Amino acid sequence: MKVTDVDTGLLLYTPALADHGYDHDEEDQGFFKKLFSKKEEPEVPFFNRRVEEFGRDALYDDIKEKCDAYMVKGAPFETMVVLSKSYLILPGKEIFPLYDVFKFAIQNERFDRRPYEQYAIDRFNEPYDPSYVSEFEGEESYELDRFNIMLTITDENKLDYEYIFPMEVADRKDFREQLNERLSPIGALDFSDEDVMEGTFTEEEP
Repeated sequence: MKVTDVDTGLLLYTPALADHGYDHDEEDQGFFKKLFSKKEEPEVPFFNRRVEEFGRDALYDDIKEKCDAYMVKGAPFETMVVLSKSYLILPGKEIFPLYDVFKFAIQNERFDRRPYEQYAIDRFNEPYDPSYVSEFEGEESYELDRFNIMLTITDENKLDYEYIFPMEVADRKDFREQLNERLSPIGALDFSDEDVMEGTFTEEEP
């Protein structure tokens, strides 16, 4: 579904790093052990670094200027996909600058990555239901996975990036249209598959 009211604070939420203050265990350590031991700094999550790189206030302004957001109705917030004026935003995962896109493709996941394919075909017209229980064992994760699409982006340095996220079939054409609208001024090329727009799967050899 298209989301019209995005909680920007939640969208750009970056959890604080763990508090690495006074270590009580250090009391028992000898002088030389403390002198030469290297205290590990907490690793800064990638998403935190992206927010810092582009600037939180600048991102807020960019989102305020233009925002198209999509998520499967009833799915967790972190599965939302957002196109601001200048960025692709996957909450907690990635902020990708659209001005760096050389080409892109919206596709189904590769054949060997979609064990949910038959499940998705069988439940094609059904809305997402996290409480749904399949008659087949081991299909618990398929209920959300069946909406998965893969966005492949090639940047101006010819480096490829793959992002997999759920999106309702009804939203895919609009998502593609909005992405093309933002990328047309820089001439980015669209190599998307038509089958994924319809929620179907092209036959592929394993």
